[in-house]
Amino acid sequence: MTADSKGMDVSVIVAAYNEGAILAENIQRLKAALEARPGVTWELILINDGSQDDTRAIMDRGMQEDGRVRVHHHWRNFGQGRALRHGFSMARGGVVLTWDADLSYDPAMIWQLVDTLEEKKVEIAMASPYAPGGQVRNVPGLRHFLSRWGNRYLASMSDYDVHTITCVVRAYRREVLDDMLCSSDGMELQLEILMKAAILNFRVAEVPAELAWSAKKQAATQPKRVSKMRIVKTIKTYLQLGWLFRPSYWFIVLGMFFLLPGLYMWTWIFYRVFSITLEFLMQGHPINQAISEGIIVSYTTYPQTIIVGSTLVLVGLLVWLFSLIFIQNKFYYSELYKQNVNIMKRINQMKRPDPTCSTNP
Repeated sequence: MTADSKGMDVSVIVAAYNEGAILAENIQRLKAALEARPGVTWELILINDGSQDDTRAIMDRGMQEDGRVRVHHHWRNFGQGRALRHGFSMARGGVVLTWDADLSYDPAMIWQLVDTLEEKKVEIAMASPYAPGGQVRNVPGLRHFLSRWGNRYLASMSDYDVHTITCVVRAYRREVLDDMLCSSDGMELQLEILMKAAILNFRVAEVPAELAWSAKKQAATQPKRVSKMRIVKTIKTYLQLGWLFRPSYWFIVLGMFFLLPGLYMWTWIFYRVFSITLEFLMQGHPINQAISEGIIVSYTTYPQTIIVGSTLVLVGLLVWLFSLIFIQNKFYYSELYKQNVNIMKRINQMKRPDPTCSTNP
């Protein structure tokens, strides 16, 4: 591993909101994990996302005790995505990791993720409890169910062959963050990063991981009655995130919903027309008259089938047309995004001082 031009090997970013009860101990656990590999320079970046408890004081104390700990405070709660994005702007490491404040994933995984970047020659390494070899412990049943199937749905919509999409615990090569323009403030940041990573042809690898809630967290989030509104909100969030991945998907599915029964009806009508036409031909009628009689008899006998079938086929084709428009728009978005990234690269290069120039007289 080599440090980048900013002079740091590894940066670990932790965004926290009202985590004062566990934060002091978890900072020490993260530091111990980082110190487990000698000869590597690292920094721990703590982002306080407008906490109302003593999170701020604990972070400040951690910074005072260790110069490798850096802190930033949001004046109010902006969301996990914005907190992590601010951490990206502060990070100086050649490899940048994001971690959850409650340490649901063992900090010892830090170096496993870092090593995966080099071993598998990828730009992003992600912890995955749902990949083969991963596991989940002490997570409430309903929460686990929604997360597992929500991630399975999102993974099926993504451009990568992965099992977990929403996990925060990841490692990025420096160039990923330098080349990427992100804007999400909430949990959808994890999805946005993968969407744009696919556009920029970055490679991704999963590392099987254990997601384990502490007894304290499990007790704090174990309500006697699960809120129906919370369940609906969670499902809605997953559906919206899937829409961001493949906006054309639902139009294709909806188009099939209309087209299949419509085509079935038209196939059946065609069979009836063909059968009646064949009967008239066997009676010696000219072919044009036989076809006309087949159409007239079929329409007279089954007018509803013809009208409904035609309507379903027309609506299905229109919906499919919308899906093609979305696919075209996504293509244009990808091209514009690549151009914007290239422009930003050129601007940044122009801002950098020329090392061949000297200010000495």
